[in-house]
Amino acid sequence: MILDTNFLIALREGQESAEAVAATVESQGLPLRVPTVVVQELYVGVGVGSQSNQNARAYEALVSNKPVVPLDENISRRAGVIEGQHIASDRKPTLGFADSVVAATGLVHNESVVTDDTSDLGTVDGLDVVSTG
Repeated sequence: MILDTNFLIALREGQESAEAVAATVESQGLPLRVPTVVVQELYVGVGVGSQSNQNARAYEALVSNKPVVPLDENISRRAGVIEGQHIASDRKPTLGFADSVVAATGLVHNESVVTDDTSDLGTVDGLDVVSTG
């Protein structure tokens, strides 16, 4: 399973719905992966926050025991196609770079994405989304 930024933030904040999904996901014994772009997004919170060291430690605790999926050529190509399809569509929301990369990571690894951003990621063709909402 691919873990999206907002899911990890919700876990850090102790949101019950995210914790319930985390327990279910972990009980299934599936691999949990974090795209590199999610690490970058988490660290935006470190940079803008007033408690940088505390935020960094909290995010490291969330991702330290999970493999980080690098942004390679295959994922980059898939993300570009996804983002382009959404830009060209009259029916789908425009996805930004990060959401396109997260979606592509899920598709390339043939894994679901855990997120509460179903209004965007839920519109990606072929992507299975596990909602935390």
